[in-house]
Amino acid sequence: MFGNARVVRRMASLGPRARWGGAATLAVLAVALQVLQWRFDGGRAPFLVFSPCLVFAAAAFGHGPALLVFLTGLFAGVWMLDPHGTPPALEGSEPAAIGAYALLGLLSIYLGGLGRIYAGRALRAEQALADERVAQSEAQRDHLYHLLLQAPGFVVILRGPGHLIELTNTDFDALVGRTGLVGTPFATAVPELASGHLVAQLDAAFRGGTSYAARETPVHVGNGGSPAERLRYIDFALQPIAGDGPPAGVFLSGVDVSEARRAREALLLNEERLKDGLMAARMAVWEFDLVRDEVLFSDSAIVLFGASLETLRRPWHLVHPDDLPRLLEARAAAIARRGEYQMIVRARRADNGAAMWLDLRGRCIVGQDGGVHQLRGVTIDVTAREVAEQGLRAAERRKDEFLAMLAHELRNPLAPISAAATLLQRGIAQPAQVAMAAAIVARQASHLSRLVDDLLDAARISRGKIELVRHPFDLREAVRDALEQVQPLLDAKRHRLEAALPATPLGVDGDRARLTQVVANLLSNAIRFTAPGGNIGVTLHDDGGQAMLAVSDDGCGIPAELLPHVFGLFTQGERGADRSQGGLGIGLAIVSGMVALHGGSVRADSDGPGRGARFTVSLPAVALPDRPVTVTPAALPGKAMALLLVDDNRDAADTLAILLRGAGHHCEALYDAESALAAVRACRPDACILDIGLPGMDGYTLAREIRAIAGPHVVLFALSGYGRAEDKAKAAAAGFDRHFVKPVAPEELLGALTAAGACPPAANGPIGGTTA
Repeated sequence: MFGNARVVRRMASLGPRARWGGAATLAVLAVALQVLQWRFDGGRAPFLVFSPCLVFAAAAFGHGPALLVFLTGLFAGVWMLDPHGTPPALEGSEPAAIGAYALLGLLSIYLGGLGRIYAGRALRAEQALADERVAQSEAQRDHLYHLLLQAPGFVVILRGPGHLIELTNTDFDALVGRTGLVGTPFATAVPELASGHLVAQLDAAFRGGTSYAARETPVHVGNGGSPAERLRYIDFALQPIAGDGPPAGVFLSGVDVSEARRAREALLLNEERLKDGLMAARMAVWEFDLVRDEVLFSDSAIVLFGASLETLRRPWHLVHPDDLPRLLEARAAAIARRGEYQMIVRARRADNGAAMWLDLRGRCIVGQDGGVHQLRGVTIDVTAREVAEQGLRAAERRKDEFLAMLAHELRNPLAPISAAATLLQRGIAQPAQVAMAAAIVARQASHLSRLVDDLLDAARISRGKIELVRHPFDLREAVRDALEQVQPLLDAKRHRLEAALPATPLGVDGDRARLTQVVANLLSNAIRFTAPGGNIGVTLHDDGGQAMLAVSDDGCGIPAELLPHVFGLFTQGERGADRSQGGLGIGLAIVSGMVALHGGSVRADSDGPGRGARFTVSLPAVALPDRPVTVTPAALPGKAMALLLVDDNRDAADTLAILLRGAGHHCEALYDAESALAAVRACRPDACILDIGLPGMDGYTLAREIRAIAGPHVVLFALSGYGRAEDKAKAAAAGFDRHFVKPVAPEELLGALTAAGACPPAANGPIGGTTA
């Protein structure tokens, strides 16, 4: 009985009333049982039932209640020994039975009470131990609870098949942006997390005890902000909570890895950007292991060198043999001083052998032992830059040669002009000599004008500013005009010319003057580079809808290396020190540009130096319309006009004024804008010829002032050294009736004045247009 902790715990917990009541009940029960036994044995064992009951009472109820049972049993046993009320005798078995009961009863009461005391002590010790264990368990549970609350991630404990939330930590509340979720179903409390897949895993963990984990699961948490702002990436882990039987719940934990994912994505993006940057910059990053004699390149080297990274572990065979010793020497010097090196070397691609220029930059990586075991650096493909620099150097050289040729060509006409001027200044020239000097000046001035026109044409073509006046015409006419222009040159060098033109018209749609210039330039080029008495040929024919024009000569020819560049702006072949061929060397550039503007092409061929050259022009042929019959109007008689000429260049103003006066006009030459305005106020002229580049007030402003004073009847001509389209448009906007480019042809200016006198602006508006 005392070995059963539950029975002992129950007996020890009885109060005084329960103990005395239990003892009384036990005494009555024992009396009843003893009486029942007495009826069967006649009282031979009057204390048989009371003895065990006495032991139980002593152990269960203590000394006092046990003594009650003892006395009850004593009186009941004595009565059973003599039911008729006679006191028991002192002899025989009755006194012995009573004494034995009394002795055994008291001993039982003592021993039972003593056992109860020891059992109570053991029970109290056990209870204290249990209480201590419970306290420890509570403390441990509280500690674990606080650890869960402070875990580096969110924690949720779910109970039951409905996954009721039993516990959440602060990280989970912060993640979902809500608190007070304990006691609510997980799917209802946080529907943004309770996806169908996660709920299925929770059910599987609760029913089957299976665990589950997921990495970087995208979820949208919270209610504010855009979807992108609410997007989070979560690492989930769930574990069933074990019980005595099936799992009692599910332990759900997770970590918000959004920042780590974004950092990784940013790192990958930076790597992609770096790779794209390396590819765009034609650059490769490398590390050179000196111990293993191997180079580890970045992926961009595959495209850079046209080889695999494995092949590029030892790339020295790609370096030009003449540059490899310099590279090794520079590297060794950098290692010796533990510094850096940089140099440009020639190399070749591994796949196609194409030549490359590489900018190598490396630095030494010093180890903990102070030695250099590794180099790190970059290789940059600078082939395009080197080729461009070589081209620029070649262009600079050609430009210098061109400027020297330009100076030579400008000095050539200036020398006879200067000599003629000196002859006229000294007053010793005879009339024939004066005429000769005038012819020299006119001829050389015309030559200078052609040089300037060539330069301007080359500049306009290079900028795409050339203007064409296109109409269908017979290309034979342009060839004949060109032959007429170069005839003096042919005669001077005694060349033999053979021209083969078709018998029928060959039409093209183009600018006749510009195509005449093309043919004249080709002929002039052939004349210059053909020795006196040489042969020059011109052919023109229709080749399947293409007008084919060819100019050939048997002159000095063109070297093969120069042939692809003959149409360049500053490209010229070798010339003698006397530069007897003349020209600026830009005629062919003008030819190429003009032909391209007409939708054609030009090709140069030569068998080499001393074997002549052939230039072939191809233009689209067109059908010519029927030529209308034109009636030439009778020339209108001119009249003397009152002219005002304003130019700050006194020599130019005075000589042009003399020319105009000689043509019968009344001309006053002035040299500044203020004097011109005063003259206009004093006497209204018929026409004003104004230089644009005047000091102070320019010609545009002066034209507006004159218009404001003299009204629309006065004719305004602009005279400028600039002949661009924008210059002409600016002159028209300022009120000029016509724009002339210096040096103006006297016949052209006089013709414009004659037309202005016949058709004044007030009646017919601006005269003509602009003249280049």
